[in-house]
Amino acid sequence: MNNEFLKKAFAWVAHPTGEGILSLDEYCPTRDIFLARIQRIDASPLFIAVLGEIGNNAYDHNLGNWRNVPGIYFVREAQNTAAIIADRGQGVRTTLSRVEPNLRSDRDALEVAFTKSVSGRAPERRGNGLKFVRNVIQTQKWNLQFYSGTGKAIIKEGSGIEFSEEDRNIEGCIGLIST
Repeated sequence: MNNEFLKKAFAWVAHPTGEGILSLDEYCPTRDIFLARIQRIDASPLFIAVLGEIGNNAYDHNLGNWRNVPGIYFVREAQNTAAIIADRGQGVRTTLSRVEPNLRSDRDALEVAFTKSVSGRAPERRGNGLKFVRNVIQTQKWNLQFYSGTGKAIIKEGSGIEFSEEDRNIEGCIGLIST
């Protein structure tokens, strides 16, 4: 995927107000706009399901808790082989801390989110969305880069998932999926 799209995601999430960065075609202020856009994609149903899971998480986990600009940045390559979804929400650690108060780092929060059945929307007994994403990405031998806070999760084609800490702090989440 064009690195300019990923740079734009980082710039939008880091910008104090988020205004003036995204075009109307890239910004999905509400879930219904996002869902309408992914329903028009001519791609694998699994690719669409992964996009839907990550995008819907942004709306579900940040409802009433957006930093300032609600909604997501959503852009995909014309060939529908890569897409980026970013939000200016609370991030994974803040969301999961409600049910897992002993998380030590953003890296640990990502590891829990991608490997354990825990929901940040307690008392709901859910929490399988990012496990589904990981499973599909690994089974299909796709790639994923996912950032939240200082945490980073990477799946490279045909490999396991690696978690690390970064110097940069992402307020919200950024996910890059490529087939």
